[in-house]
Amino acid sequence: MRRIANGMIRPSWEETNRSLGLVYGQDYWREGPFYDFELDEILVLEQAATTLHRMCVVAGDHMARQCPRSSRDVRHRSYLEQVCTPEDCLLTRIGIPEYAHEQIIRTWHDNSPEAWQHGDKDLFGTHAYAAQGTDYSPSVYGRFDLWYGGRGTTPKLLEYNAQTPTSLLEAAVVQWQWMEQTMQTWHPERQWSSMHDRLIAAWQRNMAELRAARPWLPEKPVIHFAYDGRESSGEDLMTAGYLMETAHQAGFPTELMTVADVGVDQADGSIRFNGKSIDVIFMLYPWEWVWHEEGGKPIFLNMADPTKRGTVWIEPPWTALWSGKALLAVLWELFPGNDLLLPAYFEHNKPASMTSFARKPLWSREGANVSLVRNGQTVAHNEGAYGSEGFIYQELKELPEFDGNHPVLGVWMIDGEPAGLGIREGGLITGNGSFFVPHTIGSYKGGSL
Repeated sequence: MRRIANGMIRPSWEETNRSLGLVYGQDYWREGPFYDFELDEILVLEQAATTLHRMCVVAGDHMARQCPRSSRDVRHRSYLEQVCTPEDCLLTRIGIPEYAHEQIIRTWHDNSPEAWQHGDKDLFGTHAYAAQGTDYSPSVYGRFDLWYGGRGTTPKLLEYNAQTPTSLLEAAVVQWQWMEQTMQTWHPERQWSSMHDRLIAAWQRNMAELRAARPWLPEKPVIHFAYDGRESSGEDLMTAGYLMETAHQAGFPTELMTVADVGVDQADGSIRFNGKSIDVIFMLYPWEWVWHEEGGKPIFLNMADPTKRGTVWIEPPWTALWSGKALLAVLWELFPGNDLLLPAYFEHNKPASMTSFARKPLWSREGANVSLVRNGQTVAHNEGAYGSEGFIYQELKELPEFDGNHPVLGVWMIDGEPAGLGIREGGLITGNGSFFVPHTIGSYKGGSL
């Protein structure tokens, strides 16, 4: 792993990037520098991501079991009662309102042998006349953020954005075009970037599984793509738009909308856009925002329809189990000492001996409210509006330094498999001010620069 500081600068590169959809912050893309890897290093990252994904599946099972509402008997007995407390429910302890718990658990199990049967959802037999089989909850993409210092080091999980990761367009399209134009490598593999083709295949596979579970859907159901219209840079719009393009290339009709355009029919509770019911929607908007907003309860109530006629959401609610920083503490509890993990603890059981750590809010975005503490002294801190639900404490692992820059490696997971790499560099905490830097495989030989 090397940082090449003086790579080729393309004529009119800003215009090229804009034509590909990178309309947000031209200073965000660094033209010239790039990182180069040997193939064996890429294989190490790929294997690490594969292993981490399997560990996350175990963690998801564990987190779902920690909620009393994972039991059908509890759901039936306490249908309208509060049963989840911080003392006996992990989901409550990390700030998820109880009304969302059942659909987080249900969607988590949908794609597994433990999938809820009709009776698990139709608790009082109201819809026994129209009993349905198990459902399916598609999940398309996510991104592991890893510490890695190159050959001879072991990747370490910093966090998993399993719900609303951005920088996908840059990793899947813009850096590939950069490589094609600059020809900075002649290695047969050239770059780890198979996200685009994998996304097309992911839409096709997931929608086929969904139609098998819901055969009344059209052969090619419309997939709606919703983004936060308040986000002014254009990043959310272009990320949603790019994902929509991959779904279109997969053969599905699509519609673009803002989250504010999502409506709820007051008569039947259906989720609508421009007066039409929505069958499937991809939403680039965090679930931890949805469940605290006025429209949250109707959305989750619609999801609970035991006849499976409710709207299907991508990414599904269960991704909150992985996207929150609580995952880091749960993984360390389940896999203590694993080389791919850093010791991590909830606030109440942080060891007194831990004096060097990253303090991360349970829910946050772009490094907001993260503090890095070395030997009891704060060395970096980002302000923000997060942290009311609590924090986790992860052993400090300062990002490696290359020419005064600190890269974090984002390994993209498409349909549950590692598919490519995007790198952002900046200070010790990766945030909105960090830069995207492309990469190659096998461009230069020799030691790190």
